[in-house]
Formats: sequence, C-alpha cells, structure tokens
Amino acid sequence: AIVFSEVRLRGVSPFVSTAVSDSDVIVGGFHLMTTIDGATDWELTASRARLYEARHQAVLDDVRGAAATHDGSMVEFEGASGTFDTTSRDLWIEGPQGQTIVRLPSGYVVRTDQLHWNYQTREVSSDRTVSIKGPGIAVTGTGLIVRLASQEFSVLRDVRAEVF
Repeated sequence: AIVFSEVRLRGVSPFVSTAVSDSDVIVGGFHLMTTIDGATDWELTASRARLYEARHQAVLDDVRGAAATHDGSMVEFEGASGTFDTTSRDLWIEGPQGQTIVRLPSGYVVRTDQLHWNYQTREVSSDRTVSIKGPGIAVTGTGLIVRLASQEFSVLRDVRAEVF
C-alpha cells in the first residue's frame, strides 16, 4: 500500500494548498514510480495531483504512465485526467474524443475516451469505442483488453478491421 505521508517528492514544486480544493494536498509535478531489481516496473506522472487520504485516491491532470512488459519494453498510456487508487494501484484515465492513448512497443496505437489500468492483472481495458492502428492494420470496435505480459489486445464487440 502507498502511504502518502511517507512519500518524498524530489524535483517537484511543493505547491500545497487546501483553500482551492477539498483535497488533503495538491501537488504540482506529481511522479510516482515502482521498481523491481532496479528496473522500472511502472510509473505515473501528472501535471497536478489532488490527494484524498480518506478516499485513497489521487485525482490527476495531464496523466502519463508506463508499465513494463515481460521483455522489459514499456507500454505507455496518457490522457487528460485520471483517478489513481492508492490502495489497489488501479488507474482510470479519460480524454475527450479518443484522446486517451495507449502505445504498445510493437507499434500499435490505441485511442479511446476512457481506460482502466488494473495493477493486479496488469491489463488495460475499456468499455468504450476504440480504434487501433498499427503495422498493416486498422481496427475499430467497442471494448478492449490489452495484456501487458504478451502485448496482445482484444477488441470485444462490433469489430471492424482494415488490412493494408
């Protein structure tokens, strides 16, 4: 579990205010990372985080993140806003009109309005309309699961594919 009272922030502006929001703390330049044997396992950055200790949440602006696959490459994701659960380490990211993006090391790019990162299963999912473009193919549909371990993705419904 992450305990924010024990987080040490380095290289960020220590902007703290309670007058602007009902949050416990507001942090500019938020960056959170976990490592395994010295290698980055996953990381999360945001231009601003509003931390809510009782709800175990961080509400994020301009979210970017990355998670390692088994081969050490990184799957990247980004969106306009997000909510990070500090207990489960799950993350929900949103961006208007397909501006929530996942980039796979294989060259595929996924666009949708909303994503969920499940820390325990190491999967990215969405129940929204998705578009995927990659080497030689474009896929659209509704619903998505991206498995980080294998870099495989599944579009769940209304699938259309264009091979070029």
